[in-house]
Amino acid sequence: MPVRRINRSGWLSAGVSAAGMVLLVAGCATPMAPGPFVINEAGERVVVAPFAVINGEHAEVPEIPMGNPATINRILYEGMHRNRVMDHLTHLTKNIGHRLTGSTNCEVANVWAADRFRAWGLQNVELAEWGTVAVRFDRMPSWGKGFAAGSEEPDREFQFSTSAWVIGTNGPVRAPVIVMPTSLEELMSNEGSYAGAWVVIDPQTGRQGAQGGGVRRGGMGVRDGRRREARERLERGEWPDIGLPGQPSTLVERHVEKWSGDWQGTTSGMGQSLGVILKISQSPEGVWTGTMDIPDNGASNEITNVVIEGETLTFQWASPAEVHSIRLTQQADGTLAGGTTYMDVPFEIQLSRASAAEVSEPDPGNVEDYILQAVLAENPAGFISSSGDFRVWTGAVSGWRERPIEQYGRDFEISVTQDDFAWIRERVGTGVRVEFNLDHRLTPGPIPVYNTIAEIPGVDPNLRHEVVIVSAHLDSWNGPGSEGCVDNGTGSSVVLESARLLMAARAQPKRTIRFILWTGEEQGLLGSRAYVEQLGDDLANVSAVFVDDGGTNYQGGLHAIESMRDYLAAATAPVNGRFYSEEDGKWMNVNVRIERSMPAGGGSDHASFNRVGVPGFFWDEVGRANYQYAWHTQFDRLDQAIPEYLYQSATCMAITAYNLACAPELLPRQAPRAQGDRPGGGQGPPQRRPAGAGAGNQ
Repeated sequence: MPVRRINRSGWLSAGVSAAGMVLLVAGCATPMAPGPFVINEAGERVVVAPFAVINGEHAEVPEIPMGNPATINRILYEGMHRNRVMDHLTHLTKNIGHRLTGSTNCEVANVWAADRFRAWGLQNVELAEWGTVAVRFDRMPSWGKGFAAGSEEPDREFQFSTSAWVIGTNGPVRAPVIVMPTSLEELMSNEGSYAGAWVVIDPQTGRQGAQGGGVRRGGMGVRDGRRREARERLERGEWPDIGLPGQPSTLVERHVEKWSGDWQGTTSGMGQSLGVILKISQSPEGVWTGTMDIPDNGASNEITNVVIEGETLTFQWASPAEVHSIRLTQQADGTLAGGTTYMDVPFEIQLSRASAAEVSEPDPGNVEDYILQAVLAENPAGFISSSGDFRVWTGAVSGWRERPIEQYGRDFEISVTQDDFAWIRERVGTGVRVEFNLDHRLTPGPIPVYNTIAEIPGVDPNLRHEVVIVSAHLDSWNGPGSEGCVDNGTGSSVVLESARLLMAARAQPKRTIRFILWTGEEQGLLGSRAYVEQLGDDLANVSAVFVDDGGTNYQGGLHAIESMRDYLAAATAPVNGRFYSEEDGKWMNVNVRIERSMPAGGGSDHASFNRVGVPGFFWDEVGRANYQYAWHTQFDRLDQAIPEYLYQSATCMAITAYNLACAPELLPRQAPRAQGDRPGGGQGPPQRRPAGAGAGNQ
């Protein structure tokens, strides 16, 4: 389209054709990437001088020497006109598929990525082993179906998942369904009916999927642990003492205070508000226990290290992202208020009672554990619960990495969508049958696990030992239906394409650019944390670490401290005004947002570096995609990818890394914090800012 060229003081010329611009390099004509552009008040696309975006505002590009302009132009042209990021992503998702850490698919992806790096001419390519897992878990195609009474044809196909590292069905299992009992009377009236049946675990009340109490309390991971404990008691021939005839009475007066019971409310932070359910109880021995659920994002776990002092309750709770220390104070009106801090952002928690505190009365031991153990003694086919949503999430059982195959239990739980659960539940007692075929392949280990690493060595003999790291995690969860696309095939493909772009542009960085595809991220940043430990003193030579793990949106910003501002603004400036989304009506610019400090924690691999003082950056990903829609669910498929965003991201990653690798000095550092943060990894979503928060889209 016709454009106008301006400088910062006004108009210079008109009628310049963007397609006709060329740059003479080494005596030959090289196509020049058009731009940078802005849109003027008349809606025209006009050429402007290069600009940075700092805290959402256009700014002069800091005068810091960066990479060779001709090389940057070649990267831009290649990234805008011959980008192959979707080729990489299509292969990852369609030809390889989901990539659970330690699985065959993940190792195939490691090898394939290494082959790609070699084919493009990168050096020092390796599969760097960072540890082992006790059992390889390969989830093969599986299905779930519902059959109405008397029907041999399925009436419904279920969307479902199970935790990773659990046994399968060893072929299709079709069986009737029965509801998990919640009282001794219900248990005894259905005695013998649980054998070989699918046992349905009812949610408590209110929103489906808000995990119930008793035999139902906690998420799938918590319930898996309780089933393991019950199986161990069965093997020892021990039963919970509930004061039945022939058992010693354990009736005790339960100590109940104003804290006991169910609480519900909200947690707010980073511009969003989520529902919270907190359950607190005290055992006959005086030990406080409980669970906390955030149903909106599937987070559920027990609370630990519970301490009550006066009007203050403190405990720890492991969200999918990390372990949080939470403090709540009882207010004059009986409500609870307090919260925690995550990624330097305060999260407020406000709770009020959902149910009255228990009254002191005799409690016949742990009836709930007795009921669970009695059901397990009949050897049901398995358990079925509701995800509480149209999505189903996939995670792992506890102890997955060390547990040998001989200790894998016979019990598993299947999470189905809220609608599928309702279909099953409404037909209990009508003769409905449910069939699941869970093809889970377990291979005894130890199984080595790898990060894939490759380099473009620096050409400056005085600087080549210094490194800029470009990275993403290659592993994914492996629920049925998932292809590991937005978490994190997109980021992995961006890293691969950024390497290809640099090689295609014949880039010669002064420092080494190292490309790393991590594994073990979803289980707690395992690959990156091991890598940090292995680097040791060489960490001092790492200038910056970039992580793309925010889904399919574009790289719209970085968070940095003041001393890094000019470096990052200059490094990212060439991308601004180059990529325009017609659908969004916006430029895909990069906003450098200045913060008081670098985050000490976080939910992705950058946190492994930040915690030791190495600048780690998690790209703000800005755009129209809803990351939470597909995160860890059956919808994490190739159709979620937005190509125009990924073209920008791959080009942005390549240019930013190249520029910093050519900068006069290492990126300024912030001293490591003296606090025991514990980044938790990909079991929970790294906090993404709302779609408009990147700001650099003017």
